[in-house]
Amino acid sequence: MNKFVQNLHSFFVPHSYLSDEQEYRKAKILVNTTLITSLFAFFFAGQTFFFKQYHILPLMILWGLLFFSFAWLLKIGVPRKICANLFVTITFVSTLYEVYWTGGILSSILPWLSMVAVTAILLNTPKNAWIWFIIASLTAITVFILSRYIKAPLEIDQRFYDFSVFLSCFGLIAIMFVIAMVMENAFIKSLEKLDHKNKIIEEEKKRSDELLLNILPAEVMEELKATGKTHAKNYDLATVLFADFADFTGITEEMPPEELVSSIDEYFQMMDHIVTKHKVEKIKTVGDAYICAAGLGEGSNNNPVIMVDVALEIIAATKAMNKERYAQNKTIFTMRIGIHSGPLVAGVVGIKKFAYDIWGDTVNTAARMQQHGEPGKINISGTTRELIKHRFNCEYRGRIDAKHKGLIDMYFVDGKK
Repeated sequence: MNKFVQNLHSFFVPHSYLSDEQEYRKAKILVNTTLITSLFAFFFAGQTFFFKQYHILPLMILWGLLFFSFAWLLKIGVPRKICANLFVTITFVSTLYEVYWTGGILSSILPWLSMVAVTAILLNTPKNAWIWFIIASLTAITVFILSRYIKAPLEIDQRFYDFSVFLSCFGLIAIMFVIAMVMENAFIKSLEKLDHKNKIIEEEKKRSDELLLNILPAEVMEELKATGKTHAKNYDLATVLFADFADFTGITEEMPPEELVSSIDEYFQMMDHIVTKHKVEKIKTVGDAYICAAGLGEGSNNNPVIMVDVALEIIAATKAMNKERYAQNKTIFTMRIGIHSGPLVAGVVGIKKFAYDIWGDTVNTAARMQQHGEPGKINISGTTRELIKHRFNCEYRGRIDAKHKGLIDMYFVDGKK
């Protein structure tokens, strides 16, 4: 049955209505109501023939064809509002005409006036429906009073009268049921669409949050979402790691650009996994340099130990990756890592393409640790060594002159104790 009704809608309702959900719903109600009303008009026509009320037969056939024509007018492109107004008008006129010819069969014909106001509000606008409601109500009162004095110009068979009452009641019940079903189905579909839209919105929100988390720390993201701006934050103790590829320029001079980018991406993805696992904040990559910081966000005082663990895992993972790449005849790279601990400032700069960054002497010193490191080694400052010496073995390198920093105590991390 549902498929049959859907086919009717597809046949009579033009495709142009599909783009507007409300117009499409009203067009479907118009098709349902006009076709059912037309069907009952033909039933009445058959009834007049059966009870030999032949003088009413042509009129019933005329009403049936008129009601059917509104669905057809909709199909050929006449605007829905015009079809709806014509349908309501003909329903009203046909009801009054039948009341006159039958002398006022109030129980069978007059109730059809209820269709006037109902269809007006479903097929047109509330303002239009109020007008028809007032007209139908006043007409019902007038007909009720005048029916006592109007004599039917035609003789009505009692059996015809009784069957008209039954068929009218049944017709109204059927039409109201179909209208209610269309309304209920439309409501259910609107709820389903709303639920689907909410799910899409939730998924998009989750996706945007994940995207922001790839750019900003969680607490910075929440502040930005809540206030539309962020404030720089001071950290008394954080640990910064700089890593780059040893002899990068010399190795990559002859490499095709695609292979170069692919190779860097492979190593940086490996580092991303390790950094994420230890909840260390990746700051950025600059060329072949990878920069991250521990102790931001949660502000753990244990961040120097965490960062050295990260560095050791990066060195181990790089060695394992190089074995695989060598076997595949791919270019291999060796990491050079520098670490320093101390105070710094972190925050977001700019209003477009947000960039979370870190500033301070600690950052500059960590960069010097990397520059004075060696391939496959983790070079740390004396400050960091004091904070991790209880967990790691370190080899003292002496006091080394760093650019713009002077002499700095430096150590290689040899591994865990």
